[in-house]
Amino acid sequence: MDNQVTPVVVGRAPARAQSPNCRTETHDLEGLLDFESAAVFLSTSPRHVCRLWQERRIAAVKVGKAVRFTRADLLAYIEHHRVEAVR
Repeated sequence: MDNQVTPVVVGRAPARAQSPNCRTETHDLEGLLDFESAAVFLSTSPRHVCRLWQERRIAAVKVGKAVRFTRADLLAYIEHHRVEAVR
């Protein structure tokens, strides 16, 4: 009998084979952020991100009951609220 223990690898699940009809070029599902991660991305609080979403001032994706944000939507929000310097 071999008493060696197989190491457990912790991390991402293996990538799934994608069907030809899957449109991954438009949505990066691995890049979905929750409220806390979106708050870190925007350098604000999770409560502020929640308020922005509730007021529909920021786009979000519903995954079941969970609300998630894409980096592209967060960058669009930042660009929309950009204020140019006056010279």
